[in-house]
Amino acid sequence: MSEQQPDAVVRHLNPAHGVEPWAREFAEAIEIPGGARQLVLSGVGPAIIDASAAPGSVAAYGDTAAQTRSVIEQIAATLQRHGYALGDLISMQALLVGDPALDGAADFEGFSAVYNRYFGTAEQPRVPTRTRAQVIRLVPPGWLVEITAIAVKG
Repeated sequence: MSEQQPDAVVRHLNPAHGVEPWAREFAEAIEIPGGARQLVLSGVGPAIIDASAAPGSVAAYGDTAAQTRSVIEQIAATLQRHGYALGDLISMQALLVGDPALDGAADFEGFSAVYNRYFGTAEQPRVPTRTRAQVIRLVPPGWLVEITAIAVKG
């Protein structure tokens, strides 16, 4: 399955798209036409949501869901400043740190619950290719989420 228009970005959906809920979260592959504009975003981390919490603590930035929301909103704002939208994203790499409240396990479900509000919806049906990985730590203490992304306009 794919969306196709001449000289447009073509998104090939995961073959399990209509069968498995997880397969709706990302594209299997995306083709980019030769003359497309690209915007590559550096890693984006969460904003502080509780200035009264200890600096560098998870409480200052929130749990994985709160941090994911913050990061995606910042990505959306950056895209908009440069003439792009979330639907133009073709690739995302999400690094997740284990949540101390979950005995050090990354909260992939919390990440996906928020992600699914922004991608693959009736309002914004496009999904990028995506990688999620658990890492030992991110440079700023308290960060549980950092995302890099690439957007394309065909």
